[in-house]
Amino acid sequence: MTGWGRIWGATIDDLKTDGYLLRNANGATMLTIPFAHTLAALRDVLGDLTEVSAVLDTRHKQVLATKSGDLVPMDAPDQILLAGRLANGAPVSIHYQGGEPRGIDGFVWAIHGTEGDLRMTGPTGHTQIVPLAIYGASSNDRTLQPIAIPDDEVDLEDRVPGNVARIYRRLALDLHQGTRTAPSFDDAVALHRVLSAIEQAAHEGRRVAVDAPNRALPPL
Repeated sequence: MTGWGRIWGATIDDLKTDGYLLRNANGATMLTIPFAHTLAALRDVLGDLTEVSAVLDTRHKQVLATKSGDLVPMDAPDQILLAGRLANGAPVSIHYQGGEPRGIDGFVWAIHGTEGDLRMTGPTGHTQIVPLAIYGASSNDRTLQPIAIPDDEVDLEDRVPGNVARIYRRLALDLHQGTRTAPSFDDAVALHRVLSAIEQAAHEGRRVAVDAPNRALPPL
C-alpha cells in the first residue's frame, strides 16, 4: 500500500487553516489522519496487525508557506514506512509520504492472493474522502478489470458529508437490527494501539507486538 498525504510536503498553501498540521505535538498529522483512516480500512478488510516495525521521518524540516513566502518549521512526520504481519500470518507493507503526487495515483492498495489480485486506487492517500476505484483478476486472468461499486443510495456527491452519512446509516441499521457493522469505540481503541506500536517501533528501532507494545520481538 502506498499513499500521498497532500499536506506535509515541501509547501503549504494556507497557514491559517493548515498550519497546525505541521506540529507533531498537536496530534493532527499524516500518521493520525490519512494513514490512520486507511489503516482502519485495512484492518476492516484484512484483520488485525499483530506486529510492526516502522520508520517515521521528517525530511522537510522547513516548509514554504506559498501565500506569505515564509519558511515555517515542521516536525510532524512526512515519511511513514510500516512493515508488519497480519493475524493470519500474511506480511503487509505501507508507505505514506507527504505532498501531492505528480501524474500518478496518489493511493494504491494491492492485495495479492492465491486465487487472484485486487487493486484499489485514488487521487491521494486520504481514503476517507477521495473517490476510489477497484480492479481485480482471478483464476487465469492476466489483466485487472474494473469492479463495479454497488449503489448505496447515498446521493451526496461530496464524499466528506457523504461518508459521514454512510456511517450514520450503518449506525441506524445496527440500532434497529441489533447488528455490529459500524465502527465502535473498541475499534478506535484497537486502531490507536496499532498507532502507538508504530510510534514505539520507529522510536526504538525494533519490531513491536501490537497486543503488547512493551514486549520486544526477536530481530527479523
